[in-house]
Amino acid sequence: MKLMIDKKGAEIIIGDNTRIHGTCIHAQESIHIGNNCLIAANCQIVDSSGHELSFNNVKNRIKTIGKTRPIVIHDNVWIGANTFVLPGVTIGEGSVIGAGSIVVSDIPPYSIARGNPAVVIKTYPAND
Repeated sequence: MKLMIDKKGAEIIIGDNTRIHGTCIHAQESIHIGNNCLIAANCQIVDSSGHELSFNNVKNRIKTIGKTRPIVIHDNVWIGANTFVLPGVTIGEGSVIGAGSIVVSDIPPYSIARGNPAVVIKTYPAND
C-alpha cells in the first residue's frame, strides 16, 4: 500500500478493521475510508486531478496543481481490484464496486456498481 499526502493540511483517515491490499491512496485535500472496508489490489484513490490542463501554456502544465475534491468511502464498502476512485466521489455504506471500475460519481448505499464509468446495477434495502 502507498499513502501519499501532497499538501500541508491534507488528510487520509482509514477506519478500524479496514483491509487494503497494494493500493495507492493520494490526498491533496481529504480521503476518508470507513470501518470494515475491503479494498483489493492495485486500486487508485485520488482526490485531485494532479495538474491543470493549461492548454494556453502546456509547457507550464508540470508546474500546476489540479483542483481537489474530497473522497468519502463509508463503512463496509468492498472495492474490487484495479479500480480507480476519482475526486469528489462518495461511496455509500455497504456498497460493492466491481473489479476494474472507474468511479466518477457517487454510489448510493447498499449498491453494486461496475464499469467505466461505474454505474449502479442493483441496489439492496439497508439491513436493520
